[in-house]
Amino acid sequence: MNEALFWYIVYLLLSLLLGFLAGVAGKRLGKNLSRKKAVAATATLFLCLASVLPVNLALAEEAEERGNVRLPIYELYAPARVVVSFAYTKNVTIHVSTLKTSLYKAVTSPVQLEFFSEDFDMYSVTMEILYGVKVSQTIVIGLFEKGRPAKSIEFDVSSSAITITMRVSVVEAPRYPTAEEISNLVWEKWRNELYLFESRQHDLIVKMSDTVTTVGSLALIAFAVCIALIIVVFRMHQRVAELSEWGIRHKTEHRKEGG
Repeated sequence: MNEALFWYIVYLLLSLLLGFLAGVAGKRLGKNLSRKKAVAATATLFLCLASVLPVNLALAEEAEERGNVRLPIYELYAPARVVVSFAYTKNVTIHVSTLKTSLYKAVTSPVQLEFFSEDFDMYSVTMEILYGVKVSQTIVIGLFEKGRPAKSIEFDVSSSAITITMRVSVVEAPRYPTAEEISNLVWEKWRNELYLFESRQHDLIVKMSDTVTTVGSLALIAFAVCIALIIVVFRMHQRVAELSEWGIRHKTEHRKEGG
């Protein structure tokens, strides 16, 4: 039992109940109203309710025949593609709005809708699928993106007019290095470390060479100073010896003169 039939039965029961109450009221007021007038009033009330019922039934059926599907936000890596498959119809439209002035492609066919974009943006996609009569079918939505497996959405719908609303956020896919890139990076790092080690060793050797040169120069200067000091000491010793010899000779001569 669908919703329209349910409300039809409810209205019918209410009309019968009101007709019964009107008949009871007519009997109690029989002094002022004849039995025929009470029956006529009851029939009029019943006909009014019955005339309203087809209108409500038609509105309920129309609401039931139109299917509105609102999907959540989907984040897809660029390039992103959305494909909607459905039963054959030539009355298909798609509308796309963007936050920025991004480029996209929207293609329709009697059995498929396709949305495609490579630009990073938020896309609001509204699709309308219309039929002349109510059609029961399973709509399949495929979500395709870079770097991740495809996803599928399926739902059953029985309607003559289907509106599907969804938002797609197209973002940049993360990039992971390949084995060759990793090996190149490792080799580059080791080469830089080796070059840095060689540079440090070269700097150390240069510094050591400068130190050796400085120490050698200082040693040579010290050696020269030592030689000079030895010569001075030797000359002083020689002078002292000459002075001592002269003193001894002078004392000897002085003694000879005194004797």
